[in-house]
Amino acid sequence: MKKFIYFLLPVLIGLSGIITGCTQAVVPEIDIIRIEGVSWACNVTTSYATFGSTTEFEGQYEVILAASEGDLLYMNRDDLQFYYRYNTKDGKDLEVTFDTLHAVSVYLNGKLNYMELSGPASLKAFEALTDPEKSQLSTLEIRGALTGDLLSILEQHESLLHGKGLVLETGSGNSDLTDLLTICRPEYLVLDDSWRLPGPDGNNVLAGMELLWVQGDVPALSKAAPCCGDLESLIISGWEPQQGELLPLSSLKKLQNLTLAESDLTTLQNIEFPESLLSLNLISCDTLVDIGQLIKLQKLNRLNLTDCDKVKNAGILHNLESLRWISFPANITHQEFSDLAGSLTQLEVAELIGCTEIIDLSPLRQLENLNILALHLQKEQLAGLDSLSQLEVLILTVELFKDNPDWIKELRASLPQCEIVPGSGICLGSGWLLLLLPLIVFFRYTFRRKV
Repeated sequence: MKKFIYFLLPVLIGLSGIITGCTQAVVPEIDIIRIEGVSWACNVTTSYATFGSTTEFEGQYEVILAASEGDLLYMNRDDLQFYYRYNTKDGKDLEVTFDTLHAVSVYLNGKLNYMELSGPASLKAFEALTDPEKSQLSTLEIRGALTGDLLSILEQHESLLHGKGLVLETGSGNSDLTDLLTICRPEYLVLDDSWRLPGPDGNNVLAGMELLWVQGDVPALSKAAPCCGDLESLIISGWEPQQGELLPLSSLKKLQNLTLAESDLTTLQNIEFPESLLSLNLISCDTLVDIGQLIKLQKLNRLNLTDCDKVKNAGILHNLESLRWISFPANITHQEFSDLAGSLTQLEVAELIGCTEIIDLSPLRQLENLNILALHLQKEQLAGLDSLSQLEVLILTVELFKDNPDWIKELRASLPQCEIVPGSGICLGSGWLLLLLPLIVFFRYTFRRKV
């Protein structure tokens, strides 16, 4: 009997370890990504373009971003754009090149990754691709209506298109969208405000999708949710909650990230959070006051309250000891900031965007794990910055680079191990305008708050 117990004990211990491992969500690593070939980029998942990385000199094409596996990135060069869902298998050094000969095509690390279909010439260019090239494609961007010719051509290559990303701009018609989704079965889907999600049907066209970005049509999203059992990341922009309206997400058992941008949300009680949630990004929600529901989200490792300037009871954040990435609310007091820096000791990324009450950055010295810092503050608020020797990446506003070149030089000498790069953002207004960024981002190098 004793021999049997001695044999059984390690087996039971091993099984308990397996069970525990299966019940705990794997926290994604935070990577520093260097992107060559673009002049501006942002992590849509975490910032929705309020603050991204840009180049320091004209003619320079290299930016640095922080991201985790599965984050949706947006980048551009001149009037060309590129959506990319970050995959650690592609590495942390990314080379982006654009080809516009017959269709806008984007190559990532030398391989065809992204293609824009916007007319007959681009359709011919798509048809001319070899099967291996079509398989390499990660994302198709479709501009305009979903014509019969387009759907027919895509259907001919249906087996090669399953699991790719789709970016849809300026279209209309749920029936056509259903047909397209039936053909492509996308891994991720980006819809502008001219599109609406199809309702649940026998084809289950949303099954298998891992990331979804929609303009705030929550009723349609609520109906579609039962079909989205594999959804890992959800981005909603422009949601205006009606009286008593709920965002029912508790059934999404795999949902790890939720991003709400430019929403008229006043309280988080309008959201039914899933237990699986690890990342919550509330961007430019300038009516948000009540964040008390955060007390229930003890597993959060990422919380962004960028450009949220009416948040009350920031002290509740002390309870979120698992946080590794935070963007503080714009109205945080210096004392609240100092206290939180003392308790959130696991932080690796911190962002202070438009936080006007910050006096200096000395509280950040105690965060030994902090290696990425993004700041949209005035120069007089940056006292103590040169002492943050733990930093690997520091993003400051373009204005600081333009107005204080000698100070930037001195800062780099004080922090020789740190990449110090310029950042800028864009106020997206009331609507889904990311696809218009190439037309305006270079005319708006300075960050501007929503008014």
